[in-house]
Amino acid sequence: MPRRLALFLCLFLGLGPALAEAPNLAAEGAGGPGAASQLVLAHRTYRMASASGDPMLLLAAIRLARGVTTRPALGWDRLTEAEAIPAPAPERAGPPDPGSDAALAVLHGMAIDDPNLQDLAYDLDAQVPHGRVPVVTVAAAALDGGAADDWRMPLSGAVPVEIAVLGDGGTALGLTVADDSGAVVCTRPPALDPALCRFTPARNGFFIVQVTNTGAEWNSYQLIGN
Repeated sequence: MPRRLALFLCLFLGLGPALAEAPNLAAEGAGGPGAASQLVLAHRTYRMASASGDPMLLLAAIRLARGVTTRPALGWDRLTEAEAIPAPAPERAGPPDPGSDAALAVLHGMAIDDPNLQDLAYDLDAQVPHGRVPVVTVAAAALDGGAADDWRMPLSGAVPVEIAVLGDGGTALGLTVADDSGAVVCTRPPALDPALCRFTPARNGFFIVQVTNTGAEWNSYQLIGN
């Protein structure tokens, strides 16, 4: 066999498996921020408002959260066996809801001496959404300390995807997304703040989303997707 032809075959055979194992990830990127990004921003803003006692930050968090509609996730399979975790205390029943009536009641309390802020707070109750409201899908679960959850979900090719994990704040949670070949397309290190992955699959396929709890205690979390 001629040397040049042999070299070509070696290169071809060597590149073949690498091309076959390329991540299911489109080259054009993740697209613009969507509903899941907005909800993550609402939770991050809420955490800052709670830490600083800033009513304007709380107002912004409530507005952001109430600008997104949530619905139960369909077609997501939790692959790991659910742990027998005791019923959580009310304050650990999941991540706080920035759009809740409880958050709005806190804002009303902060606005008691500020007429302008009172007007803004009361306007939130009277707001009626105009046009199409962004929607996110939500799956709730609890994860023991030092454990990991695997979720399998189908995703469409060429459609931007947002996947986030919102913890109850008790422990740091990490987030990793891999395609059906095991190639990692996004990873976020463990943190108390919400984790967000944004990407676009190149083709239709299943993806594995892993949530890890690096703390010693269990965490009641929500997995968010668009």
